[in-house]
Amino acid sequence: MIDFDSQEKTNFAATMHYDRDRSLHDMVREQAQAVPHATAVVFGDTALSYRELDRLSDALAVYLVKLGIRKADIVGLFLPRSLNAIVCKLAILKAGGAYLPLDPAFPIEHLDYVIGECEPKVIFVDSAYCEKISAVPSMRGRVIEASAIIAEMTISPPQPRPSVKIGGEDVAYVMYTSGSTGRPKGTAIAHRSIARVVLDQTYIDFQPDDVVLHTATIAFDAATLEIWGALLNGCTLAGMPDTSFSVARLCNVMRETGVSITFLTTGLFNLFADHADVDLPNLRHVLFGGDVGSAVHARRFLDRHPGCKLTNAYGPTETTVFATAFEVPENFSGQELPIGKAIAHTGIAVLDEELREVPPETEGQLAISGDGLAIGYFRRPDMTAEKFVTISTNSGQKRYYLTGDLAILQSDGTVAFKGRRDRQVKINGKRIELDEIEATLRRDPRLADGIVLCHVQSPTLKRIVAYLCPRHGIAGAGPDFVPSVMAALRAVLPAYMIPSAAVVVDAFPLTPAGKVDRSKLQPPPMESIEIAPDAVAKSQTETLLTRLWQEALGTGKIDLDRNFFDLGGTSLQLMEIHAGLETELDRSVDVVALFKHPTIRELARYVDGKASGSARAIAAAQRAALQRKTMSQFRRSSS
Repeated sequence: MIDFDSQEKTNFAATMHYDRDRSLHDMVREQAQAVPHATAVVFGDTALSYRELDRLSDALAVYLVKLGIRKADIVGLFLPRSLNAIVCKLAILKAGGAYLPLDPAFPIEHLDYVIGECEPKVIFVDSAYCEKISAVPSMRGRVIEASAIIAEMTISPPQPRPSVKIGGEDVAYVMYTSGSTGRPKGTAIAHRSIARVVLDQTYIDFQPDDVVLHTATIAFDAATLEIWGALLNGCTLAGMPDTSFSVARLCNVMRETGVSITFLTTGLFNLFADHADVDLPNLRHVLFGGDVGSAVHARRFLDRHPGCKLTNAYGPTETTVFATAFEVPENFSGQELPIGKAIAHTGIAVLDEELREVPPETEGQLAISGDGLAIGYFRRPDMTAEKFVTISTNSGQKRYYLTGDLAILQSDGTVAFKGRRDRQVKINGKRIELDEIEATLRRDPRLADGIVLCHVQSPTLKRIVAYLCPRHGIAGAGPDFVPSVMAALRAVLPAYMIPSAAVVVDAFPLTPAGKVDRSKLQPPPMESIEIAPDAVAKSQTETLLTRLWQEALGTGKIDLDRNFFDLGGTSLQLMEIHAGLETELDRSVDVVALFKHPTIRELARYVDGKASGSARAIAAAQRAALQRKTMSQFRRSSS
């Protein structure tokens, strides 16, 4: 558990007031001056005080300025969730730049498009990803291995701070999401938009002695709430290690670091509510969002954790993390969770097709205004003009973002979410444009056409299915046709966008108007799958794993030798299987093993004691040891 010197607790600065004209790094520096010895960031056994974080990021910012980084230049981050990523983000802002978070799990073609559009002058990388970033054709900037340069900065003498003048209106980061045109789109977010979501707020109350859990990848905007919510309020940011992510490990980190505030994607929250039946005495506020909330899981959580505040939050990337929030009361009895009321410094309106405000209790498109609105889409003025519009409502003329979400504004100001106007879906907190998957499919020369649908099997299980029409008809589609088409998709799209199943059709059903009748495209019947006799569960462990896979994937028969991810499985679903497996076996199982052994047969052998340990975990421990050594050197130079 993270603790503070009692005198330092007494002297802790009051929560920072929202100043829309100040930069993020100026406010972090103010915390470093007020509470220099308080713990700012901790990852495992490695921690930085506010003074150490400020000095280290100063030195790295000076280095970036010497490399030629100027105001508004883009600097890439090709890093896992880590202490290094926090130092780099702060240094980039101090140098006047804007950070571009890149998920190391993204395929080369996706990275190529984003890097080609943004043209970052510098990219910080983890040593494990140097080879991958060098394979990106559009990469022209300088590649810097983050651990090496930060280790060098720890032993360098103090540097004068860069004198770049940055204000609240300047861009802080560009974050990419799925795009309906078939290409991802970058959203440019200003310093003030980030400050607005974590300072002087109505839905959350950060206190200086809070410990905020950091679970999001750096390319997911929930990381904005976690990182800057902690650092701007003088709290401690406790990082979830990038390996061994499981519900059990999540609870262990919460206990070890004394986490008091955490945000979880809706899917992860549901898992947490189901399996985290443990005592977490410091936990006082859990927020969740990214998908339609489950009232059943909310009640289950509140029953197990009485006294803990629970908030269902909503907000697109374009409005900087959150726009509305609903605090779930302990006696909540409704069947659906609303997304709440507008948070501070935010306005909402529900509009008709002509962009006129509709009366309360009437369904329309949800529009959002206020300081959280993005600057716009990076190098996409036409798309920016289409989605960010100035309109007149009952509260006056303002700039609004048109979310594409359908909602009802109730008479008390609470917003009820009612779905989408278009074909965008959210799965496990990730925004997915089905049109982008279709556009990618249609570039495959083997296809005459391709359609993608999302089938909702239950409130907590959504399944993306691709319908493939071969160029030469079904007769020309051999046994390798579907696997090869799906492999081509994986080379281009992030894993969370890959359909969980594919159906080959000779032609698509049409409406009388000649358009594809998507309502007649049904999901494949999983019970009809043919399985060879030697691929059916026989042992007790194989039978257990088969049942857990079926429950997580919502499928019928499963071949023992089918790769979990080829069946459309996600990391979150694998965590669900892991939690169920530990419960059934009543013992600990290394979650890394589920990734290392992604078939039922392989995993059963591991569980029965016939598989080796995790090389990845060993490598992570070695990296942590190196980090501790360099930070120890840094502290000696700081004293």
